[in-house]
Amino acid sequence: MAKPYEEKPLLIKCPNCKQTHEPDYIETTQRYICPICAEPLDAQVVIEKKKRGMK
Repeated sequence: MAKPYEEKPLLIKCPNCKQTHEPDYIETTQRYICPICAEPLDAQVVIEKKKRGMK
């Protein structure tokens, strides 16, 4: 029996504070933000990195 696919946590390097961490998703604005400096992150970059295997 195949194991269910486990999704790895999404780690993004913030362009503002230069720290790598999992971004927060704000549902009201539907955007990702840095949990440390509250800098908005480009959602398309997040999606593309996830598709490429988080290089």
